[in-house]
Amino acid sequence: MGDFMPRKVKDFIFFTRKIAEFVDERVAEWTHIPDDAFTDLVEKMNILHSAQENMIKDDSRQQHEKRNMAHKECEKALRHFIKFYLRNPIITRDELVAMGIPPLDNVRTQHTKVEEAVDMLIKLRYENELIVHFSQRGADNRAKPKGYDGAVIIWAIGDAEPANLKDYEGHVLASKTPYAVKFDTHKSGNRVWFRAAWQNARGIIGDYCEAKSAVIP
Repeated sequence: MGDFMPRKVKDFIFFTRKIAEFVDERVAEWTHIPDDAFTDLVEKMNILHSAQENMIKDDSRQQHEKRNMAHKECEKALRHFIKFYLRNPIITRDELVAMGIPPLDNVRTQHTKVEEAVDMLIKLRYENELIVHFSQRGADNRAKPKGYDGAVIIWAIGDAEPANLKDYEGHVLASKTPYAVKFDTHKSGNRVWFRAAWQNARGIIGDYCEAKSAVIP
């Protein structure tokens, strides 16, 4: 699959704004995207748009450098946002297509299949904080599989185990084990459910392990 990111600045701004508007309409429904992550993307998008507009008034080398730097920073933020938040089990294939983001190839081949499974252990740490220890099932050490980004950890608060992956509102890609998950003070005493799966360097996520739960201290 070739790079789907537009190279021309005007096209890139249009592409980014289209994604931002789509996310803004659904972010409350999806629930897994942190406010600061989306805010950061929008801020960088606005900085780039402003730099592009300023070049109309002042087409100097300095303005070109500012615009190019803003473009670079915005593209970096957008790629990160797509990888960690939009290519997520909660978001459907049709929603990705509507944003102009090609879904990853679902055909499992030697190069794309994620066969490794996650073993997971939940432990108490401090007040309002739990520790997720994860490792490769069957391996002698806790290192992530070679060439992988880490483990995608999802969680949901509730008395009963969530019926579907989309019901898990928490989501993070943890590159190292253990990973600390902090909760708001008013969540103390609630049961929280966790599942985890490996994500390879192409952003493809394997099968999620069985759910495990703990009570938030």
